[in-house]
Amino acid sequence: MFLLTFLACLMIPAAVSAQSLSRAPRADIVVPEKCCDAGAEALAALRRLGERVIVYRSQQEFEADGRLAYVTLQTFEHDLSTVNAQLVPILEEMPEGKAKTEIINGLASYRDGLHWWRKVDRPRVVHVSMLRPEQNLSPADAALMSTAGYTVAIHWRQAARYLQKAEALIEEGVR
Repeated sequence: MFLLTFLACLMIPAAVSAQSLSRAPRADIVVPEKCCDAGAEALAALRRLGERVIVYRSQQEFEADGRLAYVTLQTFEHDLSTVNAQLVPILEEMPEGKAKTEIINGLASYRDGLHWWRKVDRPRVVHVSMLRPEQNLSPADAALMSTAGYTVAIHWRQAARYLQKAEALIEEGVR
């Protein structure tokens, strides 16, 4: 019995240290500095877009306010095209991985949100040259257009989630 207790006392520290070593970052995995810089640059560009839009936590919040962004549609289109031009070379530098995928998905969510925003945008000032005859919408098209504003809000929320995931992955890679 004494021998069994003695062996157990010797084995417990070995098992505990083995478990803690398995959680430690592996020394053979090297995260290039350039990758982290590119990821941080991409995140900064997407954060600029995120500051322009309103991210609602629920449909009730959206229905209470109804706004989609702090800027006009044209301003957001310009900002998105600028960020897109910045991100293309940055994403080419980044190695394949989850962080890059999350950044790409975030950018795609902003693009998708912009697509739907264009469909529901009703400018307050309308120039006579831009007037078009009213289109008769089918009931299905009318139903689709009635939910398009919230679809934009969902894309903004999804982009914010992708951005958070990418940020966590990049920070994890730095450590």
